[in-house]
Parts: sequence; structure tokens; C-alpha cells
Amino acid sequence: MSSSASGENQLNSEREAKFVSSAAEKRRLLAEVTARINEEERSKTRLKKTFDDNEDELAELSTALDRRIGDLGELFGVFRQTADDTQGLLLDSLVSLEYPERRETVQALAQSTEVPTIEEMRALWQLLIQEIAESGRVTKFEQEVISPSGEVRVAEVVRVGTFNAITGDKYLTHLIDENTLSELPRQPVSYARSSAMTLSEASDEATTFSLDPSRGALLGLLVQTPSLMERVQQGKVIGFIIIFGTLVGLLLVLERWMRLARIEGRIKRQLGDMGSVLDDNPVGRVLGAYYENMHLQDLETISRKMEAVIVKDVSAITRGLPIIKVLATVAPLTGLLGTVVGMIETFQSITLFGTGDPKLMAGGISMALITTVLGLVAAIPLLISHTFLTSKAGLLSKIIGEQAAGLVATKAEELAAEKLERADRG
Repeated sequence: MSSSASGENQLNSEREAKFVSSAAEKRRLLAEVTARINEEERSKTRLKKTFDDNEDELAELSTALDRRIGDLGELFGVFRQTADDTQGLLLDSLVSLEYPERRETVQALAQSTEVPTIEEMRALWQLLIQEIAESGRVTKFEQEVISPSGEVRVAEVVRVGTFNAITGDKYLTHLIDENTLSELPRQPVSYARSSAMTLSEASDEATTFSLDPSRGALLGLLVQTPSLMERVQQGKVIGFIIIFGTLVGLLLVLERWMRLARIEGRIKRQLGDMGSVLDDNPVGRVLGAYYENMHLQDLETISRKMEAVIVKDVSAITRGLPIIKVLATVAPLTGLLGTVVGMIETFQSITLFGTGDPKLMAGGISMALITTVLGLVAAIPLLISHTFLTSKAGLLSKIIGEQAAGLVATKAEELAAEKLERADRG
């Protein structure tokens, strides 16, 4: 019993010692935790003070930043606006054909969302200075050119400032999206193309050049301008009828003029030699009729014989002139018919489609105007030609009549002299 109690006491003592030791350890750990908590509290106090100080400093810095960025914000807005305007200017400029890299530069400047740096502002300024300088220069360089058929070739291009680009005697248009050049499908008049060729072949000497001051806008409108044949086709069937009548009339005018000129020349040759009879002209045929019948003593019969020849020749001289007059009269009336038909088509288009799209009415209006113009263009020269030919025919008829009257008068004098002589003998 005693040994068992002793062992139990020893065990309890050991357990008590362990509890005492554990309590001391816990007190030590508690003291360490308490100290750490106190240290963290002091650190929190310090950090809070630092945070509050930083908040105050940040507020002061934000105020200063807002105050300073006010001017920079205005600068940024101006820079972006200028960069956007410059981008549009350079993309449309012919100078970009020689310096294609500046398109990327100005696009990067225009798309920037940050406050511009000194280098970026200097780059924009340099692009503007370059554009101003190049606008006053005439330069030559190699560039791809697209022909109207779609063929691409490399050609020597002459750039005249920022206005026009040419190759040889061909004017070119700037394709902005592709940054390349294309020949105009329809070129300007010959003198403009001649000046372009002169400039292309020039080296340093001064030359004249037909410049488009609208930077290609007028040349662009040239492509949309109908040619003469396209204008005529707008007159449709009535327009071609007027043209056909005009051609017939002009051919008749030419034939009549040549014939009257030939008759006039032969008459002058006959008048220069009245002693001989030439039967290739009206006066010569009148002389022939007179000489064939001059043995007759009846003046009335001689006059009738000569009158028959005169009527035949005068009819030949005036042949075809009434047809010319009819064509000159009908042409403007046919043009008026085309005008009425064109206006009917125009009103039909208005009835069906309204007046929203003027292009739908353009066909009828074009027909109305073109046929009117064609009718007047046909009538004016035909009317003038008819007046001229009628005057010349009247002059020739007058000469024939005067010569015939002179021959009749001469014969009458001879008959009167013979009659007087017979009376004296009787």
C-alpha cells in the first residue's frame, strides 16, 4: 500500500510540475503576444498617421496636378485637332506619293490618346512645314500608274506642287485609299495635253502648263462630262433624223455650190469671147439659139426660141434649192418635236417616281435640249447656204437674161434698119 501511494504521489508531483511549467510557458507566450499586439498597435498608429499624411499630400498634389494639367489639357485638345486636320490634308496630298511613310506618322499622331511629347509636336510641325515647302515645287519621281484598262505600270511622274500629277501628256488622278495614281479615262483638250508633254520633257527651263487650281476637282468633273457623240445619242431617234437631214442638206449645198461655181466660170469665159459659141454654159447656148434662128425675120419667134433655152438653163441652175429651203425649215420643227417628246418623258418620270431623284428626269430633259440644239444647228447653216445659193443663182439668171435681151435688142435694131432701108428704096 505504501509503495503504491508513493508511486501515485510521485506521478502527481510530476503532473503538477508539468502543469506549473505549462502555465509558465503560457504566461510567457501571453506576454509575447501582448507585447506583439502592443507593437502592432503602435505600428498601426504610425501607419495611420503616415496614411493621413499621404492623403493630405496626395490631395495637395492632385490639386497642383489639376492646376498644371489645365493648360496641358488645352494643349492636348489643340494638338489632336491639328493632327486630325493634318491627317486629312496629307492623305489627300500628292506629296504623300513621294513620302508615303508620313501617312503612318500622322495617323499615329492623330490616334494618340496621351499628352503629346515635345518630339511628337516637333514631328507634326515638320510635316506641316514639309507640305508647305513641297506645294511650291515641281518634282519628278517613279510611281506606279494605273491605266484606264486596269494595267499597272511604273512611269515617270511629274508632280506640280499639290495641284496636278502628269506622265507624258496624260493627266493623272490621285487614288487616296491606295495612295497611287490613275490615268483619267477622258483627257483634257489638246492644248492642255500639249502643255503637259512640254512640262514632262522639260529639265530646268521655264515652261507653260495648264494647271487645275482645284487640285483635280475640275479634272474629275471632266470624266463625267459627256462627249460629243454621247450628247448626240441623248437626242435618240429624233436627233439622228435631224443629223441625217442636215447631212443630206449639206451634201446638196456642196453639190449646188460646186455646180454654180462651175457654171459661173464657164459664163465668164464665154463673156470674154462672145465671138465664139461654147455650148457648155447657158450664155453660150443662148448665143447658139440666137445664131441658129437669126435668119428669121420674126423677132417674136427668135425670142421664143431663146426663151426656151433660158427657161431650161435657169431651171437647171435653181434645181435643188427648194429642197435645201425645206430642210432648213423642217430641222427646227423636228427639234421642237424632240423637245415635246423629251418633256413628255420627263413628266412621265415625275408621275412614276416623283421629284426625289433628278437623275430620273435627266434623260427626258437631255433629249428635249439636245434635239432643240440639233434643229437650230441644222437650220442656221442650211438657211444661210440657201440664201447664198439663191443669190448666186439669181445673179447667173440675171446675166443670162441680160445677154438674151441684148441679143434680142440687137436683132430688133437690125430688123428696123433693114425695114428703114427698104422704105428708102421704095
